[in-house]
Formats: sequence, C-alpha cells, structure tokens
Amino acid sequence: MYCSRVLLVWLGCFLFSGMGIAQEKKDSVTNASPAENATPTENATPIETPAATESTENSNTQDPPVSTASPDAGKTTGDIEIDVSKLKILARPLSAKELQSEVEAWMKKLRSKMSSVGEVELKIKNAKPEESTKELKTQLLELRSQEAQIVKRTQVIIDECEKKGGDVKSQQAYLDAVSNINDAPDAASYWVALMANIQSWIFAEDGGMALLKNLGIALIIMLLFWIVSKFAGVIAEKVLSKQKHTSMLLINFVRRTIGGVTLVVGASMALAALGVQVGPMVAALGAGGFIVGFALQETLGSFASGMMIMVYQPFDVDDFVTVAGETGTVKEMSLVSTKLLTPDNKVLVIPNKKAWGDTITNFTGRNTRRVDLIFGIGYEDDIQKAMSILTEIAEQHPLVLREPSINVKVHDLGDSSVNLLCRPWAKTPDYWTVYWDLMRQVKERFDQEGISIPFPQSDVHLHTDNQEAQ
Repeated sequence: MYCSRVLLVWLGCFLFSGMGIAQEKKDSVTNASPAENATPTENATPIETPAATESTENSNTQDPPVSTASPDAGKTTGDIEIDVSKLKILARPLSAKELQSEVEAWMKKLRSKMSSVGEVELKIKNAKPEESTKELKTQLLELRSQEAQIVKRTQVIIDECEKKGGDVKSQQAYLDAVSNINDAPDAASYWVALMANIQSWIFAEDGGMALLKNLGIALIIMLLFWIVSKFAGVIAEKVLSKQKHTSMLLINFVRRTIGGVTLVVGASMALAALGVQVGPMVAALGAGGFIVGFALQETLGSFASGMMIMVYQPFDVDDFVTVAGETGTVKEMSLVSTKLLTPDNKVLVIPNKKAWGDTITNFTGRNTRRVDLIFGIGYEDDIQKAMSILTEIAEQHPLVLREPSINVKVHDLGDSSVNLLCRPWAKTPDYWTVYWDLMRQVKERFDQEGISIPFPQSDVHLHTDNQEAQ
C-alpha cells in the first residue's frame, strides 16, 4: 500500500514537472516570435553587419553595391562609372523588354542620386552665414559628378532600347527635363554645379581623359608619319639618283610628293584617332571636286604642264635657260610654277603653263658650247695675218677645247670693215670665261700688230651760200 502511494506521488511530480517545462518553452517561443517578425521600432538598435557598415559609410559618396538577387536591380547598373563602350557591349545582347528594365534601374539610381544632391543643396541654402559650407560644397561637387555619370549612361541605355523598338518616350522626356534643370539659386551654387560638370567631363573615361588619350595617340601618329615621310623621301631620292637620265626636278618632285602623301595619310589617321569621321570629309571633297576644278582651272593647267616638263625634261635644276621670255638659272620647280634666279639676283616665278607653252632655250643643256666671236679689220689690213693671230690666240687659251677644232673664217664684208669669224669650243661652265678672255686678248694683239679695228664713221659736208655770206 505504501509502495503504491509512493509510486503515485512520483508519477504526479514527473507529470507536473513536464507540464512546467512545456509551458516554459511555449512562453519563450511566444515571446520570441514578435521580435523576429515585427518591424524594428525607432528605439530598437539594429545589428550592423560589415556590409551594412560599409554601405552606411559610403552612402554620401557612391551608390551601395547592387545585389543581383534584387528584382529591381539591373544587369548594367553595378557601376555608375562603367566605361560607355563597355556599357554598350553589355546592352547589345539585351532585348527591348530587358532594356526597359535596365532603363528603369538606371532611372531609379538617378532619382536616388538627385535626392541626395537636393538634400545637400538645401543644407547649403539653409546654412547660417557664420557656418562654413565648404565641406558641403565639396560633397555637392562629387554628387553632381556622379549624377552626370548616371545621366550619361542612362542616355546610352535609352538609345539602345529605342533602337530595338522599346517605348522610352516618357523616360527620355524625364531625362531631358532633369538634365536641363538648373536649380542653382545663387552664383556660388551655379559655379559649384559648373565645376562638377567640368570635373566629371575631365576625369571621365569617355570625356576629358579619353580626349587626352586620343590627342596623345594622334600626336604620336603624326610624329611617326613625319619621320616615315622623311625616310621615304630620302630613300626615293637615292633610288632615283641611281637611275640614268633622271632630272633633279623629277627627283625633288617625287621626294616632296611622297613626303606630302605620307603626311596626308598620317593626318587622316590622326583625325580618326580623335574621333573625327574622315569618310564624310573625303566624300564632301569629292562632291565639290567639280567646283574646285572649275575654279582652279589655271592652276590645274599649270599642274599638267609641270608634269609634261617632268617627263620630257627640257631643263633641270641649275640650268641657265630662257623661259617665257625670261632668262635665269632654274632653282626650283613645284607642281604649278618654276622659279628662276636672274644674273642680277632677282627671283622670277613663272607658271608652268606659260613655261611649257612658250619657247624654252636651255643654254646649259649640253656639256660643251661653241663660242661665236666676230672681229672687224680695215679693208687695207692683211686678212691672212689677222686670221693667223685669231687662230693662235684661240689655240693658246687653256680652256679652249682641241676637239671640235677651231674655225676661223671671213664672215662678211661690212660697210667699213672686213668681219672675221672665230669659233672655238669650250665646256659649258667655261663659256663666258673664254668669251671675255678672247675679246680682250685679240684687241691687245691687233694693237700690237698694227691691225686696225674700224668703227662706224660719218663724213659731214658743210655747204655755205656765198650771197648770204656777203
């Protein structure tokens, strides 16, 4: 009996303790459930994770990392400073529907950034005169720069979506409206916004930095092609110089032409590096070719004449010529004109059209020239003696050639003299030296030998009237 009572008491205690434990667990679960499901109140202290802390610290300077799992996040909005070319690559495979989602994602980022900009602007506006707003203006400058970056990339996505048939008219209208708004209430805010835009353009990879990079590439291209043009001209000159019967005019022309064409190609590539469309420029020049050709028909005529002079080579550099009635030494020839240097050191520029269209006399086109000299003696003088003197003087001159032989003949019988012809040969550079020396030596020798050199004389007869004289 006693054992039965003890057993019942033990069983009752066990059941009572089990019910208490169950009730305690139920109460703990009931008290914990509201805390887990309820929204934190203002007095609740949230537990900051490392990601949340980093997001809070960077909330004023850049957007928080976008989670790819969020339904509102876009595939291209992970970096607001993404290069525009990379952004276009990411947007290319997306459909119009997908791009509309991307547009909304970028618009959401833009609205968020504009709100941050507005908050800082209001703080600057409401600041007291004694309060410093330098840090706020610096923050505004950075936010404005980020806003400009987002606007630019949003426009890229909108354009891509519109190309594929997406309806983005409202988004485009909104973007145009917020891009043209100037909320600057005063000069300080205006300059802050302006500096933000300038800084954004300068440091953007597709703005000032890209322009600086392209400008550097263009300068390098021009430098390389300038060096190539010099080497190409020198090589062309050496190759042509080894060819027989190649005039210096042709060599100079080819050298300058090759150098010019190389520089034109280099300039075209440099413009292309700067982003200038060279194709439309070439097309415009081609379209205006007829008008240009009509306006420059005289120049084109001189150009064609210059090409004929190059081919037929009637004269060369340093030749002494008479061209279009002008005499001088050829110093230079371009596509349209020939430059002469006269004996009295004057520079004459003659159009090639006139030079080719008139008689060209080349005094130095051959290695040798004949020196024509005429000397007059009196009718009473010994002709044979005078001819012997002329032959002797010509043969003794060191610059007179032995071949062809010297020719001395009676040229004609003048009114007051017998004219003797003396024709020695000399090298072309020695022509004038032989001419002047023989003239002087013949005069001196004739005087020594008593041979007269007549000069024109006139007899004047004076008739007087005897009656008038009386």
